[in-house]
Amino acid sequence: MVENYTYAELPLMFDLNLRDRILIFEDGNGDGRHHSRRVFTDDVQRCTSIEVGHGGVWAMCPPQLLFFPDRDGDDVPDGAPEVVLDGFTVSREKNHTVANGLRFGPDGWLYGRCGQTSPGDIGLPGTPMEERLPLRGSMWRYHPQRKVVEVINSGTSNPWGHDWNAQGELFFINTVIGHLWHSLPGAHYARNGGMALEPNPAVYELIDQHADHVHWDTGEAWNAVRELGVTAASAKAGGGHAHAGLMIYQGDNWPEPYRGRLFTLNFHGRRLNEDYLERSGSGYVGRHGTDFFTTGE
Repeated sequence: MVENYTYAELPLMFDLNLRDRILIFEDGNGDGRHHSRRVFTDDVQRCTSIEVGHGGVWAMCPPQLLFFPDRDGDDVPDGAPEVVLDGFTVSREKNHTVANGLRFGPDGWLYGRCGQTSPGDIGLPGTPMEERLPLRGSMWRYHPQRKVVEVINSGTSNPWGHDWNAQGELFFINTVIGHLWHSLPGAHYARNGGMALEPNPAVYELIDQHADHVHWDTGEAWNAVRELGVTAASAKAGGGHAHAGLMIYQGDNWPEPYRGRLFTLNFHGRRLNEDYLERSGSGYVGRHGTDFFTTGE
C-alpha cells in the first residue's frame, strides 16, 4: 500500500519537503489481520498508485512511471528505481487529476488513468517531443516486455477507477459529466467543457457516457453539493456526481445475482452505487441497480 504524505491542499498541491512511502503488510495465517509491516521504500513523491508484477513494484509518481526491481523477492528494492515512462503532467491548477490507477489487465498490459486537466505528452525516457503520445485525459497502457506505451482514448474529466468484465471489456468510472464509460480504443469522449476543449480538430462529435442515467439531480449544478449538500433529489438518483474505484464482481463468495455487477464508491452520497451492464448493439449500456449500502456522516 501507499502512504501519500506529499498530497496537499491548494495552492501548495504537493509538499515536496515530504516523502511518500510504499508499505508491505503480511497476514501470515490468513486471519484477516496483518502480523508484519515493513517499509519497501520511503523515497517517492506524488505517488498516486502502485502495482506489483514482473519482478518488482510499479509506482505512478507524476511526471514519471517508476519501476522498483525486486527480482529476488526479498521485499527490498534491488537498487534505484528505473524510470519507465515520463511526460505525465502535474497540473498547476488541480492536483486531483494527475495520472493514477495502475492495474494490470487480463492481457498483460499495465493500465492507468489521467484527468483532463493534467494533459501530458508521454513516452519512454529520451523520446523526442514529436514522437511522444498526447495524453488528454482518460486511459493509457504500457507493455512491460515489449516496452511499448499506448494512449487508448481521450476525454472525460476525472477517471478514478477501472475494471474488466468477464469478456475482457474495459470500463472506467468518472465524475461530473457521467460516471460509467466503456473504454473503446481510439475513442474521443465528452469532457468537462465540451467540444471547445477537444484538442483534435478532426473530431466531429464526442462520445457520451455509456450509462442511461446519472447519480445526481441534473437540475442542480454539478458543484452545488458544496453549498447544498446532498439534496433529496440527488440522494434518490444515487447520491452525487463524484465516484472513486470500480469493481465488476466476478467472485464466488457473494450470491449469484451480484455476479457481473458494477460497484463504485459515491463519496458525496456516502454509499456504494450498484450498476449492471446490458448488451446494446455492438456495445453496452449501464443500468442503475439498487445501491449496495449507505453510511452515516
